[in-house]
Amino acid sequence: MRNLSAFAFVALVLGMVVGCSSMPSKGGFGDVEKIVQERLDARVYWYQGELEDQEATSEVARLLSGELTLDAAIQIALLNNRTLQAEYEELGVAQADLVQAGLLRNPVFFASARDADVSGLTTNTEIEVVQDFLDILMRPARKRMASTAFEAAKLRVAGQVLGLAAEVKDAYYGLQGSGQVAEMLGVIARASGAAYEFSRRQHIAGNLNDLDLASQQGLFEHARIDLTRAEARVVDDRERLNRLLGLWGADTGWTIPAKLPPIPESDPDLNEIESLALTQRLDLATARLESQQLAEALNLTLRWRWVAVADLGFSRERDSDGLEVKGPNLMIEIPIFDQGQARIARLEALNRQSEQRMMALAIEIRSRVRETRNRLLVQRALAQRYERVLIPLRQKIVSEALKHYNFMLVGVYRLLEARQDEVDAYREYIEATRDYWQARTTLELAVGGCLPANHEQTETPPSIEHHHEQTED
Repeated sequence: MRNLSAFAFVALVLGMVVGCSSMPSKGGFGDVEKIVQERLDARVYWYQGELEDQEATSEVARLLSGELTLDAAIQIALLNNRTLQAEYEELGVAQADLVQAGLLRNPVFFASARDADVSGLTTNTEIEVVQDFLDILMRPARKRMASTAFEAAKLRVAGQVLGLAAEVKDAYYGLQGSGQVAEMLGVIARASGAAYEFSRRQHIAGNLNDLDLASQQGLFEHARIDLTRAEARVVDDRERLNRLLGLWGADTGWTIPAKLPPIPESDPDLNEIESLALTQRLDLATARLESQQLAEALNLTLRWRWVAVADLGFSRERDSDGLEVKGPNLMIEIPIFDQGQARIARLEALNRQSEQRMMALAIEIRSRVRETRNRLLVQRALAQRYERVLIPLRQKIVSEALKHYNFMLVGVYRLLEARQDEVDAYREYIEATRDYWQARTTLELAVGGCLPANHEQTETPPSIEHHHEQTED
C-alpha cells in the first residue's frame, strides 16, 4: 500500500504541474499585431465579447462619419471584416494544440473484484495504475513541434491581414477609377444631349440636313449607353468594397475622393524590392517553419523508432486464499514486424517535399516581384503617354476640327468623331492610372509589405471638362 500511495502521490503532483496550463485570451494575437504594424500603418482587433469591443465599433463609426480615405477604408476593414475575425480563431486552435502538446496523458486505473465459486474463500481483488512512460519522454519534443506550428499560425493570420488590406486598396482604386470615368461620361452625355437638342432645332429650321442630325443623335445615344455601363460598374465596385469593409444598411452611405491620386515621381528599385520580398514575405517564413516542424517530427521518429509503446505502472492483487502480491510492471512493445520504416520513409518524403516547395516559393516570389514591377512600369508609361502626348493631341484635333467646322471646311460628323476620340483618350488615361495603382498594390503584396517611400507629382491631371470649356469659347 505504501508503494501504491507513493505512485498516486507522484501522479497527483505531475497532474498539478502539467495540468495547470491555462488558455490565455487572445494568445498569440500580440505577435500578429506586431507583425502587421511593421508592415502596415493600421491596427487590428480581435472581438471576443469584451468591453473593448465597443471601442473598436465606435472607431468604425467615427471613420465612416467623414469622407472615406484609403487609410480609413483599410482600418475599417481590419476592425470590421468578419472573415478576418474568423481567421483569428486559428490562433485559438493553434494555441489549444500547443497546450495539449504540453499535457501528459492521464494515467489508466484498472480494478476488478472476482468471487470464487468455492465457499469460504475471499473475493479476489486486483488494482492497477499504468502511465504511458514514453509520452513523458516525448513531451519536450512534442511541445517544440506544437510551438513551431503556433508560430506558423501567427504568420498565416498576419498574412491574411495584409492580404485583406491589399484587397481593400485594389477595390478602393477600382471604385475611384470607375467613379471618375462615370463622372466624365456624365458630363459628355449631358453635353451630347444639349448638342442633339440644338441640332434638332436647327433641323426643324432647315439649317441642318438629316445625316448631320442622325450623326448627332447617334453620338448622344452612344454617350448614354457608355454612361449606363459606367454607372453599373460603379455599383459593382462599391459593393465589392462594402463586402471587404463588412458594411451593410445605413453604413454603406459613405463617400470617397472623386479622383485617383497622381502617379508618384518614381518607382522602387527592382533589386531592392526583390531582396526585401525574401525577408518580408510571411508565406515564405511560414514555409520555413513548416519545414522545420517536419524535420523535428522526423528526428523524433528516428529517436524513438524502436520503442512504440512503453507503459510503466503499479499493480496489487489479493487472491481468493488471502495471498497478496504487489509491485511495479512494465509493458514494452517488441519491434519485430513494425520498426517504423514506413513512418520514417513518409516523413523523409514530406521533409524533402517541404524543402522543394520552399525553394519553389522563393523562386516564384522573385519572379512575381519582377513581373509585377514590369507591369507597374508599363502602366506608368501608358498613363504618362496619355497625359503628356495623346490627350493634348486629341484636344488640339478637336480645336482644329471646330475651327474647320465653323468655316464649313469639314462636316459635323468629322467634328463628332474628333470629340469621341478625345473622350476615349481621356477614359483610357483614367483606366491606365487606375491600373497603375492596382499594379502597385499587387507589388506591395508581392513584396510582403509597404514599398520604399517616394515623392508624388504635384502636376494636375488633365481634365476633359476644362478642355471643353476652351474649345467651345
